Amino acid sequence: MLVYILIGIFGIAGIIMLLTYAQRDHAFIHSLIGMMSGSGALLLFHFYGDRLGYAPPVNLFNTAVSLIMGIPGAVMIEALNIWK
Repeated sequence: MLVYILIGIFGIAGIIMLLTYAQRDHAFIHSLIGMMSGSGALLLFHFYGDRLGYAPPVNLFNTAVSLIMGIPGAVMIEALNIWK
């Protein structure tokens, strides 16, 4: 059940991010900024996440989630692994 909820949250958040970027004047530039901020947040969590209780590895799944979702994706990865 938790897996379906997680997939639903990621799906809804992905659609919201897509709609937000599509409404911008320079959608490509804003999407690149979102992707870079997400990857930066993932790297910060990777190097300093031990202080929070979990340091996510930089693998294909975590990188894809943080690139697609930006900072909210990296925060969801951290939150799900802290409170599981």
